[in-house]
Amino acid sequence: DARRIVFSFVACPPRPHNSTQLPVNEQGEENAYFHIYEIAVDGSGLRQLTSGRYDDMMPCHLPDGGIAFVSTRRRSYSRCFGPNFSQRWHSYTLHRMNADGSDLRILSLNDVSEWFPAVSNTGEILFARWDYIDRDAVTHQNLWSVRPDGSNPIAVWGNATPKPHCAFQAKPVPGSRKIAFIASAHHAITGGPLCLVDPAVDPNSQDAIARITPGPYPEAENENIPEYYASPWPLSEQHFLVSYSRDRLVFEGEHLQKPNPDNALGLYLLDAAGNRELLYRDARLGCASPIPLRPQTPPPVLPGALPPIAPPVGEMLVTDVYQGLGDLPRGAIKELRIVQIFPKTTWIADAPRIGVAGEENTRAILGVVPVEADGSARFLLPAHKPVLFQALDQDGFAYRTMRSTTYLQPGEQTSCVGCHEHRMSAPAKTRSVPLAMRRPPSAIEPGELGGRPFGYVQTVQPVLDRHCVKCHSGPEAKKGLALTGEPLNGFTRSYVSLTTEAPKTPKTPSTEPLVPRFVKRNQIQMTPVGGAHGALGSRLIRMLRAGHQEVKLSDSDLRRLAAWI
Repeated sequence: DARRIVFSFVACPPRPHNSTQLPVNEQGEENAYFHIYEIAVDGSGLRQLTSGRYDDMMPCHLPDGGIAFVSTRRRSYSRCFGPNFSQRWHSYTLHRMNADGSDLRILSLNDVSEWFPAVSNTGEILFARWDYIDRDAVTHQNLWSVRPDGSNPIAVWGNATPKPHCAFQAKPVPGSRKIAFIASAHHAITGGPLCLVDPAVDPNSQDAIARITPGPYPEAENENIPEYYASPWPLSEQHFLVSYSRDRLVFEGEHLQKPNPDNALGLYLLDAAGNRELLYRDARLGCASPIPLRPQTPPPVLPGALPPIAPPVGEMLVTDVYQGLGDLPRGAIKELRIVQIFPKTTWIADAPRIGVAGEENTRAILGVVPVEADGSARFLLPAHKPVLFQALDQDGFAYRTMRSTTYLQPGEQTSCVGCHEHRMSAPAKTRSVPLAMRRPPSAIEPGELGGRPFGYVQTVQPVLDRHCVKCHSGPEAKKGLALTGEPLNGFTRSYVSLTTEAPKTPKTPSTEPLVPRFVKRNQIQMTPVGGAHGALGSRLIRMLRAGHQEVKLSDSDLRRLAAWI
């Protein structure tokens, strides 16, 4: 209504920025944290809406009168920060509250940061989500959406593409299905070319992108960025309010020697041909985030999809798991494994060590649910727990793993078409109701591996102790492969042996590890179909299935090894 402004603010601390006295989470004075405030456009009626020892930032008004924002109230850390960073929570996720600050609640259960919420033309919240489950840490901070009640999180564009690294400050174009954003670097401030994306063209392809301003994607294509744009506000597909810097974009690492100038950004009107008209510059301070001060017709208010009194579970339907699995014969997938992802609660990278890949997250196998003969599955999920799914064959081996997470709100009912199906697809029209919808939803069956955090020592080492250590132990271990459980370099000797490249010999020309593993920040964008990077593709499993000495593993033993791999 052009009467109120909502913003975040924190007072600058008196200590120097490079002080070694780093603050610790939930300590110190509350005024040392970002809070959300509201003020009238004439400067009257200032009031504080959030409080507490958390950072609340990037607020935006919602069509229903509420306010969405990002906050550290998730209480987690990014996985790659070092000892020179603040010990305060530094992973921001979506939250919302009423206009007066009441009924503050979490919307997103992502394990790392989300940024820049804005309302789409159809009423959803657009935002950038940092999503790097079992894949490259740098290239995935792209566009997602969620309903204002936190239900139905969807990858809108770019969750399986290596560039740009970040699709930041997204804003919908009035009267268009296109979205304006700044193509930014992972290791720099938000700045880069202004782009338009049309997700209906493709959810990942560069064909969906039009660069309004010239220049490469920062870091993804070049680190020499002589000028950059930020904080777009599209007026149409042809005209944009933007902030613009005539100075070079400074990257992380460089900023200690030559920081970005305080007055780098000014406000401009930009057209689709790249013409700029200066609106305002300040000689001392940068100016950003221009917003037209005028009443606007708000996007539609999406009706709430959640019951007022909800159970602590939600329900999910997979219409046909084979949609997206290529030419896999029907009947090959018997179960879906549900894996919970835990947020990182220690503030230094790789402390504690989780795996050889580094910067990984801990997880738990919650259990499995059945897949019907037609590929459908219907099951209950605990609410407010980020999970991923694995499509399992009859032996419990993953044919495909979801390298992202989803979550349900209490009482939410949702569905998906298949397993890595095209995002613009819809369920195929059939004459019959999916078999899973002809019965009540399945409860998760924990089995012997489910219901607790996964641990190699508890799950895998007993199998090796029973079958392997009699030959593979001590200084005379066969082929130099020791599979005992004593500690070694933060892991165990068997773990290191199974995940280390083998020495090349005339009899063993392959140096492939017995178990597939990756260095951190691997560049695989999408999970290969067929489990090539899981148990089905591991040299260890191939050897055991073909017959190794007189080792006879039970079905339970093989499932334990496969689940770990």
